[in-house]
Amino acid sequence: MIAPERETTAERRASKFARWLSRLLTWRSSVDGRWVVAGAVIVYLSFVATGRLLWGVDLWPFLGVPSGPSLFFDARNLTAAWESSRLGYDPLYVNPRDPWGRPLMYLRPWLLLGALGLDQSHTIIVGIVLVTAMFASFMALAGRVPLGTGVVLAFAVCSPAVMLAVERANMDIALFSLISIALLVWRTIPRVAAAVSPMLVMVAAMAKLYPIFGLPAFVVAGNRTAARAALLCSAVFAVYCIYSLKDIVHVAHIATQGELFSYGARILPAHLYHQVGADRWAGPAALKQLLAAVPLGCLALAIVVRVRGRVGSWGTKLLPMTATLLGLHVGALIYLGTFVTANNFDYRLVFLLLTLPQLVEWAAVSEHRLSSLAATALLSIVTLLWVGSLSERLHLWDELASWIVAGELTALLAVTVPSLSSVRRTVLGDSGVIRVDPVTNS
Repeated sequence: MIAPERETTAERRASKFARWLSRLLTWRSSVDGRWVVAGAVIVYLSFVATGRLLWGVDLWPFLGVPSGPSLFFDARNLTAAWESSRLGYDPLYVNPRDPWGRPLMYLRPWLLLGALGLDQSHTIIVGIVLVTAMFASFMALAGRVPLGTGVVLAFAVCSPAVMLAVERANMDIALFSLISIALLVWRTIPRVAAAVSPMLVMVAAMAKLYPIFGLPAFVVAGNRTAARAALLCSAVFAVYCIYSLKDIVHVAHIATQGELFSYGARILPAHLYHQVGADRWAGPAALKQLLAAVPLGCLALAIVVRVRGRVGSWGTKLLPMTATLLGLHVGALIYLGTFVTANNFDYRLVFLLLTLPQLVEWAAVSEHRLSSLAATALLSIVTLLWVGSLSERLHLWDELASWIVAGELTALLAVTVPSLSSVRRTVLGDSGVIRVDPVTNS
């Protein structure tokens, strides 16, 4: 008798929170909230630039962002590689033009951009272009939103995780813009996007591998052309990986991975292991990652069974795959894929921004059956974007937030992705697929 009472209380609190968040997200709908996002970013970056230029003070650490040895530290690694390549070196292995002697931390396709004739003197310009493109593409994807939604989105984009990507000008923000363009094409030119959007994601995957986790979103999008294009792109990507295996292994070997300002399934279990066991893991790294993935897999299965039983799913029916829903699927799959397979610096959390437009849309409608789940996921994601800056003070317990987000995104995928039989009918061309409206469920 106690469990149902507790469950009812929890549901009541979740519903109350969802209604409150709905009022916030729909506040002042007559004002375009994107101006708040743009204004917040401009004020934030102007504050940082003023401290550096006028006072000679690095303000990034005071804002929760661990600054690198130089501004746009990761972008400089690439511009230096272009210089080394023109001198006849293979920057993936020998990059003498890099001021810190780093080999190129990215795969070979990035060297093709060296044909533009850019070098280290253009690092600041390259960084500014990449940062501007990231914020512009996100605001375009979000579309016109109420003032209250703009406040929430501004809080997300000014988080330490997103600003870490900005401070480093890591190439993740370039891939974020590329995938955002794929989603915008899906919104504006749907017939063309069915073939083009999966190709853009494949190009991003060839640049840094992990965007391949987002490609299955097109397979379950309810569009036969998109599903078949995604499967073809997966095959092309597999051939590319075989051809580039030596470079992939090399870059994976030299890539830095940490626990602070990072997320990943094995960080928290490893921390607990070190508290009660040896200081260092004696086994192979692959086994360490597998041991972390096993409890995550069990948790995911339990969540899918639980959520489908309580909330239900659209089963054999296919949702109209809007750009925002597709963004939710792509962003969730990229997060879950990277969470399971490796430790990732927090700047990769920028891809969680892709999930926000759809979560905001559902959370803003308190009568929607996914309103409570979307509201709690939205809160958890914003928390995760901020709490990583406290990882050292919290002794890695901030990783609990990353596990919570993983569980909630798994739940959202469980109730929005169609059944395997529906996907099979879409790919093979069987008839009888039913489409429903995602809000009215009719």
